[in-house]
Amino acid sequence: MKDTLAHQHLLCEEWKRELDFYKSEMIFLKKRLEEVASKNTAMDVLKEVEHFENKFRIIGIHIDELAHDVKLKNEALLQEAYQKPNYINVKMIEQDENMVDLMADTSKDFYETKKDFYRFLSRVM
Repeated sequence: MKDTLAHQHLLCEEWKRELDFYKSEMIFLKKRLEEVASKNTAMDVLKEVEHFENKFRIIGIHIDELAHDVKLKNEALLQEAYQKPNYINVKMIEQDENMVDLMADTSKDFYETKKDFYRFLSRVM
């Protein structure tokens, strides 16, 4: 499906804000995990702490890579808008379904992990 440069740019800006939110939340979640690790020495708890450390690290890497891809896409859109100012609101480019899917998957993974983490916290705190 075709889309406008202006709409694609707005999507990129929305995605950047969403990814920035996830990054800031990850900092908070990691601090909470450190608290749990410092207060609990039970082996089963430490295994789950390690699981969440790994999960947070993977999500963080994925967020950074996706943020980089969004930045490159947005820069390309801005360059194209600069070169074709009369076509900014004309539906002339294909939507990036891959990027839409990646953002949806990232959102789902983040919120499911956060939900699991809060369940874990409620058990050990």
